[in-house]
Amino acid sequence: MRMEWLEAFRQTAETKSLTKASESLHISQPALSKQIRNLETELGAQLLTRSSVGVSLTPAGQILLERSKVIANEMNAMKREIALMQDEGKVDLTIGSWPSVATIFLPARIAGNRQATTKLEIKIRVFYCFHDFLTHLDNGILDAAFFDDRGVKHAYHSTPAFTEPFFLFVNNNHPLYGSRDEVSFDEIKQETFVMLPDGCDVRMLVEEAFAARGEQLNVALEIELGQSILGFIHANLGISILPAIFINQMKPTMKAIPIQDFESHRQISVITRDESVSKRLLGFIFNP
Repeated sequence: MRMEWLEAFRQTAETKSLTKASESLHISQPALSKQIRNLETELGAQLLTRSSVGVSLTPAGQILLERSKVIANEMNAMKREIALMQDEGKVDLTIGSWPSVATIFLPARIAGNRQATTKLEIKIRVFYCFHDFLTHLDNGILDAAFFDDRGVKHAYHSTPAFTEPFFLFVNNNHPLYGSRDEVSFDEIKQETFVMLPDGCDVRMLVEEAFAARGEQLNVALEIELGQSILGFIHANLGISILPAIFINQMKPTMKAIPIQDFESHRQISVITRDESVSKRLLGFIFNP
């Protein structure tokens, strides 16, 4: 089975159109059809049903489409692993990340390691939910992801990258906490907070910390971006519990206050399909 036949089939199955698939692959439609016929002959089964409105998968085609994704991912992983081992040429890596890590942590690390960027071409994609990270690792869109995967079931290689504590973020003029240098958990447990939405590690970890103390996190407002939460705090319209990474983006009107008896930390790990990518990424990020 030739890989170009398999790719021709995948593109046609996913676009449901011979025309769109041929345009995407930059080959003629007759050449595309011939590749698919060759694949059908080799497998001894019809894979696609053609009609005036496009193409659809046969049962055999459905099986092959699912298996072809695994085959393509394994081929790409193998090529990447060989390239990383030989340390020749430039390797393209697409990384998935929370917005905070993508906008605060990664840019400084990439900028500080200019020599390594001659070997690695880094692309960053931002996501807001665990499901998106794992789905895109599954389908090969992502080579790696940065998030706290403790408590998240998956079959990928995971290596801790860094750990950070949580702080209470408030406006300097907040009537209760603006003048404080430290607060206790008991003092803030009944407060309402501006928080990130369900599905992100910050929200999950804070809720778990409250539940472990027999309390429920009271959320006044959900906002997808931590930077937007900081905007509300800057306007003195709310308070939040966020990890230390957001201290770097605080305005002078704000402060981050340590919380006594709040031992929860966020552990950002690099999650990859193969260990060689994880080693290269960690070396790239922490050894400028």
